[in-house]
Amino acid sequence: MEKSKEDELHELDTSFKPYGTIAFIVILVFFAIMVWFSVYNLQIERHL
Repeated sequence: MEKSKEDELHELDTSFKPYGTIAFIVILVFFAIMVWFSVYNLQIERHL
């Protein structure tokens, strides 16, 4: 029995994972943490 177009679309929908978006958000969070720690470190150095 052939799959209908609806079945194919549903299969694509359920197997879709937005890897690009996930990677982009992880990289963005990583850079935000790096900026925060660099500013934090600068403040610590100035205080000592």
